[in-house]
Amino acid sequence: MARAKLLFICKANISRSRTAEDLFKNSGQYEVQSAGIMWYEDGGQMVSQGLISWADQIFVMENWQLEYLCSTFDVEGKRVTVLEIPDIYGRGDRNLIKILVSKLTVLGIVIN
Repeated sequence: MARAKLLFICKANISRSRTAEDLFKNSGQYEVQSAGIMWYEDGGQMVSQGLISWADQIFVMENWQLEYLCSTFDVEGKRVTVLEIPDIYGRGDRNLIKILVSKLTVLGIVIN
């Protein structure tokens, strides 16, 4: 059975989206990638149409990121969810993990 493909996007792919991706690294149920909207030296990969097309479900951390995606990429038919997580956490922060787990669980995505 194919694993659902989740894409997490934040500002720079340093903390929030990377932490979300880290939570699923051993998942047998989901294939997960993360990306940033803006380039930063310490950031990871940048969001692209290829990543958008790859994903079954997309999560952004803030409303402005959704607006950027809609104005820059073809997201028609994609499920995009705004998690409303501010850019105040470092990668792996315990509070960030709690928030991610809580919000994703409400959406029916269980981290195993």
